[in-house]
Amino acid sequence: MSSEKSVRNALTHTQKALFFRFVAVLLTCLLIVQMVIAVLLLYRMHSNDIKILSSMGAEYQRILTFNGAEKLTHVVVANPERLQENNITVLKQDVPNTTTFHSVSGAELTPTVSALTAFSTKISNAKSSVPNNELSDTENWYQQLITESFLTVPLVAKDQGYIMVQPTFSNLDTVINEWYRIGLALLVLATISLLFVWRLIHSTLSPLFILARQLDDASQSPLESMSDTLNLAKQAKKNDLSSINRSVNLLLIRLHKVIKSMDDTVNAIAHDLRTPLSRLRLSAEKGLLTDTESENSAVVMKDALADCLESSNQTDQMLTTLLKINDEVAGRLTPKLSQVDINATLTKVAGWYEETAEDQCIQLDVIKNASSTLLTDEEKLIQILVNLIDNALKFTPKGGKIQLAYYERNGIGSIAVTDSGIGIQEDKHALIFKKLYRADESRTTEGYGLGLAHAMAIAESLGGQLTVDSTVGKGSTFTIRLTRNTSQ
Repeated sequence: MSSEKSVRNALTHTQKALFFRFVAVLLTCLLIVQMVIAVLLLYRMHSNDIKILSSMGAEYQRILTFNGAEKLTHVVVANPERLQENNITVLKQDVPNTTTFHSVSGAELTPTVSALTAFSTKISNAKSSVPNNELSDTENWYQQLITESFLTVPLVAKDQGYIMVQPTFSNLDTVINEWYRIGLALLVLATISLLFVWRLIHSTLSPLFILARQLDDASQSPLESMSDTLNLAKQAKKNDLSSINRSVNLLLIRLHKVIKSMDDTVNAIAHDLRTPLSRLRLSAEKGLLTDTESENSAVVMKDALADCLESSNQTDQMLTTLLKINDEVAGRLTPKLSQVDINATLTKVAGWYEETAEDQCIQLDVIKNASSTLLTDEEKLIQILVNLIDNALKFTPKGGKIQLAYYERNGIGSIAVTDSGIGIQEDKHALIFKKLYRADESRTTEGYGLGLAHAMAIAESLGGQLTVDSTVGKGSTFTIRLTRNTSQ
């Protein structure tokens, strides 16, 4: 199974797991919301019933008090619609049989014997001025819904008693229908939310699918085409998971650089070390073939050994430098960061070359900056400066000038090494930083073509850049750019 397929299966499983978890949470929330809505609807129903019943009861009580029982009977009989709409029944109490009631008007109602006894007790309490508030101080509205079958308002005047009765759940059908409508609306909203969340999860994980595909392509591509295959760094957006792709892409590109550096090192060992090794072999053969009985045999042997020593030293230096470059590229030599006074560092390094510059009649100056604190590795920075100054001294003629300067701009600290030497052709600017490359003008000077490659590797390990600006016949400026006061 390819890496793309295995990662895709894992991501699909993750996508489904996230979606089903969201579905479970959403359904739980819907259930809780529906329960809350049901309670609120029941409370509103109960409150409205009490309000309507109390309002009509107050109106009928006034009629009964000021106009008598006959007028009340006439009013409720003549206008039964209002009572029927609210499922209210008006019952008249018989005298002297107080537990006997007959319907005057309103909705049809068939109360039980125990209910009729309760009605009689309420009318008696009303006649004796005992409060009959349906919501007593010791009973909450939901307790009344559970324990009471009817809402009642007694009407009394002299010896005659009436009672208005409404079933506790008189509008339950209306409440249920409204609850269903709200539930349906929530269900539609939840369905839309599920579609949106599914799309969101898919779009969020899609960069990982892209990453899996590109990793699979990269694993099957030649090493030299890895940078072209892994092109996510240019495509990724900064506001989604594509940043992961970009980070992995940059990591793999760095790995590509490390492997390429190792390949270059091996190629350099295989190709450029042949010259000193051949000289070493030829010198050894020369010494072995020398006639020991001849007069100058000792001189020949000594010269051969000297050539062998020089070649071995050259080989050792080249190998050491190549390995240092490779270690810098691979990140094995972690920078030791500290606050460095660049003015002091430039002055110190320039002091090491004062005598050499004087011997070559070259003016060596340091241009200081008022603010020169930089968070970096001083030892690595000195290695870069040494390489750059060595090159400047090699290619600057007598009477020339070398200048070390530090300046800051837009949060970037720049160290410039400028010389008035022979300069470098523009088409060679990129090549001079490659390992073992030597321009035609430099082949008459000592060196292996590794100094600038080493300086570039160190600058990159510090999180900076090393660039060149040069004009043939006028000189060159090598600039080290490092971010100020930030950890690498």
